[in-house]
Amino acid sequence: MRVLILHADEEKVQSSAAALQRALEQDGLRVDLMSPEAASGSPVSAAPYGLVCVVTGYTGWWKPQIPVEMDSLIKKVMRLEGKKGGAFVRPGIFGSGKALRVLMSHMERQGVIVEDFDTISREQEAVSIAKRLQRIL
Repeated sequence: MRVLILHADEEKVQSSAAALQRALEQDGLRVDLMSPEAASGSPVSAAPYGLVCVVTGYTGWWKPQIPVEMDSLIKKVMRLEGKKGGAFVRPGIFGSGKALRVLMSHMERQGVIVEDFDTISREQEAVSIAKRLQRIL
């Protein structure tokens, strides 16, 4: 089974995405990482993937927003309709729950069925999330 992880270009988000990638690969899955910078050219196809995860940060705590480049990356990925997905944000002081809802709405507009969501910051959290994602597949 193949997994696609879309992540923001921020250093902390990249480390969280890499931790999730390592945890999923230990379980025997093939994982590809994709950032807005890497996908700057042509559209990306999600056809070969069974699971699509998005890891991002957010701005604002009263009305959280995901970065514009992540929104455009999600819109750039083709064939997302009906794919199982996971939505993950870096935790902040306030607004993580609202940020997750905003991210999930962006994903669901593209047809992703979000089956798991959480905040992710440490290696232990990535391992527990990977175990939950295994049950989805």
